[in-house]
Amino acid sequence: MTRQDVTYQDKLNELRLDVSHPNSSGINFILVEGDSDIRLFRKLFNIEKCKIENIPGGKTKLEECVGTLINIYPLVVGIRDTDFLNLNNVNYKNQNMFLTDKHDIETTILSDEEVLNTLFFEFTDKTKNEHKDFRNDIIGCIEMIGYLKWLNSKENLVFKFECGFDDLVSFANLNIDFTTYFSRVLSKSPNACITDLNIVIGKIDLLKAANPNMFRLTNGHDLVKTFTNYFKNISGNKGVSIESIASILRVSYNSCQFKKTSLYSELEQWSEINNTTIFFE
Repeated sequence: MTRQDVTYQDKLNELRLDVSHPNSSGINFILVEGDSDIRLFRKLFNIEKCKIENIPGGKTKLEECVGTLINIYPLVVGIRDTDFLNLNNVNYKNQNMFLTDKHDIETTILSDEEVLNTLFFEFTDKTKNEHKDFRNDIIGCIEMIGYLKWLNSKENLVFKFECGFDDLVSFANLNIDFTTYFSRVLSKSPNACITDLNIVIGKIDLLKAANPNMFRLTNGHDLVKTFTNYFKNISGNKGVSIESIASILRVSYNSCQFKKTSLYSELEQWSEINNTTIFFE
């Protein structure tokens, strides 16, 4: 059976046995959403004291899995993307579940200046004092996608975001052809609650008035994709890929940077309360 064939129930059954085994006594189980999260967190957690596992099925299944396992074994935590919980003022209190500081782990990493500098030095000749401005410009190119996804989350408009946008982004004008993008979204959203573009833009304008943090608004996968296309555009390097950018972000991000996050502080507090060790000394 390949990793892709493993179902949520398969993984839950496996973990039930694992947490119940005598050899697991004192081991912390860190459950995450995806394979790429495992590759990142393996270097941030003390893997002599922790097992890091991804749970198929998305955030709901991750929360369900943690909720089930902590009734069997206490040293189980889950880490999930915040998404729009903060922007929607949701008081998230799921036991042993922890949230990323920004929208997701990619945006959390990209908010760190050291990682940002590494990325720009790798693919551009821009000076260090230019990097933040260019990052903000790239985020600005796709901010309307972020606002539409936030609106969808806030009002449950049943939009499906299963369409591409790469060809709609202009790095010269630093914007996106939002009219065409919205049409594409509607073509994938037969049950959409709103189909009038003007109404949507009016609602987005109200969201803009809240002046949200762009790292909490922007989806990390969208941002990595846009960075990839930006670097291809300015360097002509067709070998740049989403995978290579994502890899550089993971490799560049280290324990010192992670220790600056609220996620680290909350997990450290949890470990102290439970008299266990999850990080390197």
